[in-house]
Amino acid sequence: MKTATLEIDVSPWLDEGGLNITLFFGDSDAVERELEFTLAELIDKEIESHTVAGVLVDTEEAKQFIRSLRRAFKYAEKRVKELS
Repeated sequence: MKTATLEIDVSPWLDEGGLNITLFFGDSDAVERELEFTLAELIDKEIESHTVAGVLVDTEEAKQFIRSLRRAFKYAEKRVKELS
């Protein structure tokens, strides 16, 4: 029986515009598929997942989400200062 191996590389990147996910197949540097999500899209998606008929039903979950974004901001700010 012959065996074939296919290398798949999924590379996520976060930048000032949002999240970019790039998919590569094999040894090629050619991008096979690229997905982009703005920060606003990702934030809206998360918040809207906690709504029913357009009303936020779990404010505690939303508050936890906001706290996690603040922690991410503080971490990014700290890393920029460390590397500057």
